[in-house]
Amino acid sequence: MGMESFGGVIDYESIVDGIKDNLPTLPTIFESLSDMLKDPNSPTHSILEIMKSDQTLSMKVLRVANSVHYRGERQRVTDVGEAIGTLGFDKIHMVILTSSVFKAFVFKDAKKLNYDPAELWKHSLGVAVSSATIAELTGLCQRQRAYSCGLVHDIGKVARLHLHPEAFCSDVGDALYDEISLFEAEQKNNSPTHDRVGQIVCKEWSLNRDVEAVIRWHHQPDIIERGTVGEDELNNLIDVVSIGNWLSHSLHFGFSGHRSHGRIPAEILERLLLDEEQLDYFKQETRENFKDFRNFLNLIERAIG
Repeated sequence: MGMESFGGVIDYESIVDGIKDNLPTLPTIFESLSDMLKDPNSPTHSILEIMKSDQTLSMKVLRVANSVHYRGERQRVTDVGEAIGTLGFDKIHMVILTSSVFKAFVFKDAKKLNYDPAELWKHSLGVAVSSATIAELTGLCQRQRAYSCGLVHDIGKVARLHLHPEAFCSDVGDALYDEISLFEAEQKNNSPTHDRVGQIVCKEWSLNRDVEAVIRWHHQPDIIERGTVGEDELNNLIDVVSIGNWLSHSLHFGFSGHRSHGRIPAEILERLLLDEEQLDYFKQETRENFKDFRNFLNLIERAIG
């Protein structure tokens, strides 16, 4: 599918049809279930009713709950309600979100690409874990929201790789050669930027406004440019994922298309009252948390398969 432009200006609306045709959709229950699982006061019976309407997701949750890591020597878990009791809301949310989003990172002809989508998946997981860690340590935003937004922050890169792999890989090559970020390479080459493409994916997937804002603005430190002035909670979430993105790069979790991770914009650090010593602490904690998460993520990936 061609990319229409007028006078060098990219027509992002022309990308919509390509996304509809080439990207898998999220389960219809994803958004409502995700919102309920983020609320610790949500009634279990309501969550059960929604989960039972999607047998595929229910089976994935049961597979994780029945792993040796969680079941131990107890009897096999056969009911979704038992699985919720075994795993808890937080882990259930992670299973559903991670298994749902994972489908978008699967490419039939991955070996033919001059880029490994598995590395982008690892980076996205790294940002999810980093963002959740920062949220937990600082209290700036809810841990699960940070994980969710971190996991899908680069979904625009996935869409570009599905739609125009050669152009995407060319931008990756330029980013590496010029030692700049992929975002800068996209701008330099007048390519569709992954933040804008990701915003389109977000609308097609009917994800909520918070997720859309993080995807669209995680490269923009200026809250005036974001158009989110006065929305402290949302700005905190965007800033947390921006730092999580930096942490994932600096800790070499996967490869998202460039090696240059630069520095966290000073205005974000000033806004959140953070210093270098705290960033080093975040890095240490993220590294430890990722070790713990790795086993759980392996369980999810086996459940997906």
